[in-house]
Parts: sequence; structure tokens; C-alpha cells
Amino acid sequence: MAGDEVYGGNPKLRSALEERGVAYVLAVARSHEVTTAAGKFRADALAAKVPKRAWQKLSQAGAKGHRF
Repeated sequence: MAGDEVYGGNPKLRSALEERGVAYVLAVARSHEVTTAAGKFRADALAAKVPKRAWQKLSQAGAKGHRF
């Protein structure tokens, strides 16, 4: 399942997907706190720690055309 920031900001949705074993990708606000083994980080700060060479751009066809 994939969803935009509206869905990504819904913790109950994420929990329900995880309970059902559904793979998902949901956008979140840059200020969203992400908990990792190293602590809590803002999503934008965590993404900034990933080297540019580690990102992979993918596309998926949807109702409004391809999304990247």
C-alpha cells in the first residue's frame, strides 16, 4: 500500500497495516518524529543522514499517471 502525507500521519492506519502484514510506504511530514534504535529524529533530519548515493528513484503507475 502507498499513501500520501494524510495517510502517513495516521498512526492507527500504520498499526493496522503492520498487524495484517501489509507492506506499505506512506509519506510523512518533515517534522514527523521517527523512532530508531539510535533514538528519535525528525523525518527530514533522518533523511538528510542518508548518503545521496543510497537513494533509489522508482516510479509506479497510478490513477494520475506515473509517480516517482
